[in-house]
Amino acid sequence: MNKISNTLRVLPFVLLGIVAVVIAVATVVENNYGSDYAHHNIYGAWWFIALWLLTVVAGCWLLVKRKMWRQLPVMLLHVSFVVILAGALITHIFSRNGMTHLREGEATRIFWAKDDQGAYTEAETMPFFLALKDFSVTYDADSITPSDYVSQVVIGTEGGEEQATISMNNIGRVKGYRIYQTSYDDDFRGSVFSVSYDPWGTAVTYTGYLLLALSMVWVSVTKRQQKSHDEHHRASWLPTLLLALCGTAMASYMVIALCMRPLVPILRSPFLFVHVGTIMLSYILLVVSLLRREVLRPAVFLLATGIFLGAVWANISWGTYWSWDPKEAWALVTLIAYSLPLHQKSLPWFQSMRNYRIYSLLAFATLLITYFGVNFFFGGMHSYA
Repeated sequence: MNKISNTLRVLPFVLLGIVAVVIAVATVVENNYGSDYAHHNIYGAWWFIALWLLTVVAGCWLLVKRKMWRQLPVMLLHVSFVVILAGALITHIFSRNGMTHLREGEATRIFWAKDDQGAYTEAETMPFFLALKDFSVTYDADSITPSDYVSQVVIGTEGGEEQATISMNNIGRVKGYRIYQTSYDDDFRGSVFSVSYDPWGTAVTYTGYLLLALSMVWVSVTKRQQKSHDEHHRASWLPTLLLALCGTAMASYMVIALCMRPLVPILRSPFLFVHVGTIMLSYILLVVSLLRREVLRPAVFLLATGIFLGAVWANISWGTYWSWDPKEAWALVTLIAYSLPLHQKSLPWFQSMRNYRIYSLLAFATLLITYFGVNFFFGGMHSYA
């Protein structure tokens, strides 16, 4: 009976590991067969969704079994991920996404969604019409580098017509639909828009992000208070703090260096500094955690924060908070890999420092792939990075 109990205790982590492996393999499949093939046969497949659901059920069972409501901050942390995944499922089931193309002077109520083969052949009708009055490209002082793509449009509903400007990082919103500037015609007389309709999923997911932020702060404060009575532990934090400060300086330098060169319009956002800076600092601390285990939790929390800041930015710029871009996918794999050693009570194998360091060396491979490998081998929407 005890053997069965031990097996069930590790089941959520085994399933989570399988999820990470599937995601990693999916990026290779996507690189070889294309994004539409990977999305249709893996990311959007029923069996992958079922694997996530099974992982959530097993995780919730473990939370109840261990009576985690007695540790409310930790309980809230795990519940936040359930809410995020629930939002993702709602988005998958109910959202509608596609593209529409307009020449100056044209109007339409139609956008085109992808079919099972990835072609834009399925017509969807919007409850309003969209007309393109004018399109223009603005440039930097060098007159070469585009600073923005701007569409002047007219949106017509039963309540009348209104003019609006849609550009990079400036979304058009009407009746729950969001319209994004995506591309334009070579003669600068036409514009391509992404259209997104997700009435519930994004709100649920953002609620999960908020719960995650609150719970990470709560857990961090609680853990710090528990350790504040240990003077030796407090003294041991000095070299770790110095390493963190050096890491912060390095991350800040890299972000500043990135900002000093001409940026594509989508990167001209306040999210650039906070997203990239948070991710870089998390990477540095993950490396440090190989030798100093006490920085693992803040490193994982920073990585989670950076990922979900990126998701919010993506939702503003691309029309979806998660697209399974290879950089997103491998960042999630890295988050899963480094989060496992935080569960020493359920996974006592990690209580040994020797075992922890052996595992950390293996987990470091996921970090290297996320930071270097994706850019060299997979590309994707983060290829400008």
